[in-house]
Amino acid sequence: MDTRAFRRLRPANPVGDLLRGWRTRRALSQAELAFEAGISIKHLSYVETGKAAPGRDILLQLASALDLSLRDRNALLEAGGFARQYGERDLAAPELADARRAIDLLLSRHEPFPAIVTDRRWNVVQANRAAARLMTMLLGPARMQRPLNHMRMFLAPDELKPFVENWPIVAAALLARARHEAMAAPLDEALQSTWRELMRLPELPAPATEDNSVPGPLCEVRLRKGDVGIGLIGAVLTLGTPQDVTLQELRVEMFMPADAASEATLTALAAQDA
Repeated sequence: MDTRAFRRLRPANPVGDLLRGWRTRRALSQAELAFEAGISIKHLSYVETGKAAPGRDILLQLASALDLSLRDRNALLEAGGFARQYGERDLAAPELADARRAIDLLLSRHEPFPAIVTDRRWNVVQANRAAARLMTMLLGPARMQRPLNHMRMFLAPDELKPFVENWPIVAAALLARARHEAMAAPLDEALQSTWRELMRLPELPAPATEDNSVPGPLCEVRLRKGDVGIGLIGAVLTLGTPQDVTLQELRVEMFMPADAASEATLTALAAQDA
């Protein structure tokens, strides 16, 4: 589905258009969605066609049945004329202190292996010492003074690409993941803008085009600079069931050594930095 077409909402029926779009993307019939939401098919049909104005509780039931993100649940409530339910605080806000402590603990306990935290646009908002050390070794200290984007770092020709031995495989896997996340949030203009910027990078492998394609597990990344070679396998963690948009959209990317030699190299690099 073209995300631009998905965003073209008829002003007279924004709730119905949103619901129909999300339901179609999830390959659900009206009957299936109505059953999951605990409402009648007739009522759902009336909501989608604009014949009935749903209440706040009905919208939240439908959002839950569709497994919408907190950002999209807010959008659905606003389309229905209601206030947002979920906050979107800055990560530095006092209310998120417990979450920050948990993230700090995850990053520090993962040493001497790299770990980063990214936002919904794949911007790196935090990194442990091992990640900073590895990226500095590959890209140089001057590059570390500018913002980092996880996707762009691997996909752009002037960043990590020259140091990734299996770049075509890694790039294809990252593009599949990025496309899947972008297609899942067609109303997020900021994310869509970042996705379009990525797609303008040169020499990218063709991404999968199926709307419902789900990316597989992150593949191994083989990095090399001179005589130093490191293999990494990544895992992506999310923060449980947060009630804040910012926290839900954070991703903790934790990289493990792919073999004993890579583990020894990362451990040696940490010892040199101690």
